[in-house]
Amino acid sequence: MTGRTDFSDDEWAALRRGLVAGEEAVRAAAPSGWFGRFKESRALKREWKLLEERYGGSDLARELIGEEGKAPIASVRIEEGGTDAFIADALAACRAASTVLAAKVDPVMAATYVDVALELAETAATAAQEGGSQDPVSRAEAIVLRRIAEAFGRRDYQVPGHGPLEVDDSLAVQEAYTRQNTN
Repeated sequence: MTGRTDFSDDEWAALRRGLVAGEEAVRAAAPSGWFGRFKESRALKREWKLLEERYGGSDLARELIGEEGKAPIASVRIEEGGTDAFIADALAACRAASTVLAAKVDPVMAATYVDVALELAETAATAAQEGGSQDPVSRAEAIVLRRIAEAFGRRDYQVPGHGPLEVDDSLAVQEAYTRQNTN
């Protein structure tokens, strides 16, 4: 079984960061105001508990979830105009975690890790509706979810409530964010 002792401090830090980077990026892509942040934080705390139960059979997942689940959920705050840079950093963290997984973890355990990271990101996306939208996942969140999945090598990922997305435009999230906040 693979656990904490099989990784260097830097590798472990990359795995810990990658696990939460996606949900942070989703929350940054479509800010939902004070009440939305409250709903997202509450949903994420509940999700951590569910993840502990669901993935307790995997040593790696249990150790990572145990560490992260005890940490407070951060409130994502971004300087105006810094959304794309924040999301780019989060995606880089997902890619770094993916690199560690590919080098040190069997494919089944790596897939479990990615499932956990994507579940957290989806939880953040569906916890609060942005800008009066009736969609459970906003366009900006959907774009970021797709990018997170791609950063983890999951090209087959389907965003809940959305069809396949084209995410070639690096400004798509910023444009969706701007459009959402000016309406």
